[in-house]
Amino acid sequence: MILLLICGSAFSQAENLNATHPVYTFLKRMEVKGVIERYHDAILPLSRNEIAKFLLAIQAAKDRLTTAEQEILAEYISEFQFDIAGSMDGFLSVVGGNEPSFGRALTEELSDREKFLYALHDSSVVMFVNGLLTLDARAISGDVLGDQKTFFTQFGGRIRGTLFGKLGYYLEGTNAQFWGSRELLFRDPIISQAHTIRASDIKNFDFSEGYVRYDAGIVSAQLGRERVLWGTGYDQKMIASENVRQFDFIRADVQYKALKYTFLHGALLGKRDQITFTTSLDTSARFTEPVAADKFFAAHRIEFSFPNVFDIGFQEMAIYSNRSIDLAYLNPFIVLESAQRSREERDNVFWAFDVQTHFVRGLELTATIVFDDLHFDEFFEPRWYNRYAYQGGIMLTDPLFVPNATLMVEYTRVKPFVYAHDRSRENTYTSLNALLGPRIGPNADSWFFRADYFPLRNLSLSLRVTLTRHGENYTVRTTQGRDSLVNVGGDVFLGHRAGDPRDANFLEGMLFKSRSIQFLVTYEVVNQIWLDGWLLLEREENVTFATANKNTTFGGRLRMEL
Repeated sequence: MILLLICGSAFSQAENLNATHPVYTFLKRMEVKGVIERYHDAILPLSRNEIAKFLLAIQAAKDRLTTAEQEILAEYISEFQFDIAGSMDGFLSVVGGNEPSFGRALTEELSDREKFLYALHDSSVVMFVNGLLTLDARAISGDVLGDQKTFFTQFGGRIRGTLFGKLGYYLEGTNAQFWGSRELLFRDPIISQAHTIRASDIKNFDFSEGYVRYDAGIVSAQLGRERVLWGTGYDQKMIASENVRQFDFIRADVQYKALKYTFLHGALLGKRDQITFTTSLDTSARFTEPVAADKFFAAHRIEFSFPNVFDIGFQEMAIYSNRSIDLAYLNPFIVLESAQRSREERDNVFWAFDVQTHFVRGLELTATIVFDDLHFDEFFEPRWYNRYAYQGGIMLTDPLFVPNATLMVEYTRVKPFVYAHDRSRENTYTSLNALLGPRIGPNADSWFFRADYFPLRNLSLSLRVTLTRHGENYTVRTTQGRDSLVNVGGDVFLGHRAGDPRDANFLEGMLFKSRSIQFLVTYEVVNQIWLDGWLLLEREENVTFATANKNTTFGGRLRMEL
């Protein structure tokens, strides 16, 4: 332990840790319990160096942890051993390691050691290489797809490391071959983002991400592609969520004591479409070309953290499209609203404020409000141009004195026409056909309940319930016998039209109610080999027409990092 405390800042790794890694759940729990402070999780991922420092802080206060928490901490201390102390003692490197034979190295893949296909560390270069393998089987029964099942095998690799102690790099790629129902896989919110899952003649899907990141301590800069989660919500992120395909971006961070500032400029895509054309060589032949407009996302956030009191953040976001990169939005130190007005007010700008409380150990309150457009003199009137969304949440650790348990409750409400745009074809708050922010979209609200329990260091259970209401646009038959669309602000791709009413009442339109109950279990067989299981019960009701459908999805997965 003394060695870890001495060396904790000497072997910093500049690369980030994937935003969906379970250590973030553990660190969040530790923050709410008051074990660590200034844990800036409104934007994930964080660097491995930052995470190592938090783990050391938890280690120094481990007497406040339960037995299961101490065992989980010990596992993470082992996983981040190199990031903390620069030591590879006990690590398994299949290629170039210290095992007496290649066969012996392969058998050690079933041990609890930290395992890599290849690991290298010298004074200039740090490199870790892992193989990735996933076997997944799932099935559905119900009204939407009937009885269907699918199975896929996903394989790939990850290369990460740091050069000269400052320049981090990361590359990950996977490819999956599937058998069975494509439609069932398409219901998966992540798999459905793969381009090839839409191609009827291809039975595979792939993902890739990679970046370089320079860490100078107080200041860092990054260029590349990885999943970014932006928001304080436990379920839905109000700024940037998992709804959209990963996008390329440049990012800069400044962090000093209570202050953290983040700037990001990313490349999105417009709505998926296609055009048909002919060529002068053969005008009888018709060709189809996929079309998606170039589109960009610029955002910055400033956060102040007051230990044992609260964290408060302010951010601006801008969406612009149908032109090349605008230098005004590459300026990390400018007010985006003012910048877009100086560029002839063609773009879609949002403001957001959020707060997370820390004044009671074991309890966190969160709140976020996003302003799309605002008229203070009519703030409480149902005007369509008063467009805003808000979210509130509460998190309890060890509720009702149940150790190793966490309870989260979250309410999200998005008013009509929020995230849409009525002055541009592409400046909606979307990428491709998905909402960049909360998945429920405009003219909708949702309740989210989540209970987590980890009785053992290698076993976690989670129960999640989501209740959603959404008022959708609908059509009526005119006296001339034509269909006319009634726009209640329920579609992010349709802004307010000139003839639409001035007032937009919440949940007007065709009302849908949905309910989902999900149970998840994860068991780590040995280090870096996991078994996942899940059961999802869904019900969607069209209240207007008094119809409903029910579906049950279940599955299992084996994940391995070799």
